[in-house]
Amino acid sequence: MAKRVRNYRFEMPYQVDAPSLTDLQAGIDRVRMRAPRDRNARTLTLLDTTDERLSWAGVLLAHQVIGETGDWLLRAPDWQPWLPAERLESLDDAEALPEDLARLLLPFRRRAPIRPIADIRVDRALYQLLDPDGVELGQLLDDRIAVRRGGLVIARHREVTFEAGAASTAPQRTLVVDRLQLAGGVRVTGFPELIDRLISLTHPVVVPAKPASGADPEDFLGWLFTGRMLGLLRADLQVRKGDVADTALLAAELADVVELVRGLTVLVDPIWANELSWHVGRVVAQSPCRHPEDLGESYFDALDALATAARSPRLRPDLPDSGPADGRAPATARQLLRNEAALRLAEVITSMEALTADATEAEWTHALAAAEQVLRVVNAGEPVLGKFAARRRRLVGLLGAIAQTANPVPEPHPDVVAALSPALAYQAGRDYQRGQDETREPRRRLLDEWPRTKGKLLDEWPEAVAYLPDPKALTAGRVKDDDDD
Repeated sequence: MAKRVRNYRFEMPYQVDAPSLTDLQAGIDRVRMRAPRDRNARTLTLLDTTDERLSWAGVLLAHQVIGETGDWLLRAPDWQPWLPAERLESLDDAEALPEDLARLLLPFRRRAPIRPIADIRVDRALYQLLDPDGVELGQLLDDRIAVRRGGLVIARHREVTFEAGAASTAPQRTLVVDRLQLAGGVRVTGFPELIDRLISLTHPVVVPAKPASGADPEDFLGWLFTGRMLGLLRADLQVRKGDVADTALLAAELADVVELVRGLTVLVDPIWANELSWHVGRVVAQSPCRHPEDLGESYFDALDALATAARSPRLRPDLPDSGPADGRAPATARQLLRNEAALRLAEVITSMEALTADATEAEWTHALAAAEQVLRVVNAGEPVLGKFAARRRRLVGLLGAIAQTANPVPEPHPDVVAALSPALAYQAGRDYQRGQDETREPRRRLLDEWPRTKGKLLDEWPEAVAYLPDPKALTAGRVKDDDDD
């Protein structure tokens, strides 16, 4: 029965000289370095864009070279089933990333080139311990590891493994272990895998399920846009893998982001918001396409704008970046969004108060737009606003009631009417009037119910009173029923 091979592992000081392991009394006659062909060098290189877009998304791309053999390595466990948890592919002579991998990584890197970011090199020396008869007593593997980033060495490690041979005795093994420890070695149960050392150099974004309740505007927006960016990348991969037929899913996801941003006007830079909306508009106009690449540069422009906001949100220039002069803490995203929602609700109430049965189409449209905006604010701020479910239901009901008052027939423009024949102009006027007649009953019903609706809104949203032009007049007649939420 063969003896069990014993391995002893040590973390050694990088620069220390190798200890003398020969001892004639113990029977260790000499130490011999194996031939140069047995001295293995291994390099693992981390590849990414300059701003590390792959790493940010939790994707690791590397190539490893062992001697004359090279492989591409892709690890993306969080992106299954669209990307592999781990995949090795031979490194060809051209050293070009395999086409299918390059295509799947395109939404992550977009137009940025991939280049070496960091590398880990292992230089191994292998020694034999021999007795006077030339019998091998064991092997010593001496690995010197250098970690470089940006061309600079940022860490060095030295891992020494003593593999005791079957012919070795207990005193011989003890002697080797003792001398390695005397040279500064610390015995360990194992060494980190090289890939784990490489992973430690990456900084994938971590997205908690919910933002902190006291998150400031920058942290909240970073959390929000990061989640949306990762969702867009998932949608992109679904299109590339053929899980969905075309880019309509991408266009819908981007349009949702624009709608979200429209509810965050109190926090985000309006110039950035307009740029994002413009880029997304171009994508939507071109969609659906068979492949994401068919959307052109505008698609990458939209992704870049959102990715920038995820990493470093663009805040409103007039948003205070520090606390008030009295030393109080700066306003949180929750506080700013609650105030914005109350202000927008006050605008809805003011608009509704101005409506009559004879109000113009523009006045009704203004009330509808005001209700849509307050709902956008509530939807966008939902993760931090708190218990807003009842308020949201009330707003959705009001929005639906106002939407029913819209004339289904657009009012014809005077220039258009002037270009029509008398008969067609007459018909256009009749169509518009018919639409007006259809709105009379919904408008009358909404106006009749408005005092009651307003009272419930103000009971649920008392902070909105402060933004009303005449709080005493507008809060008169408030009601509160047993069925209030």
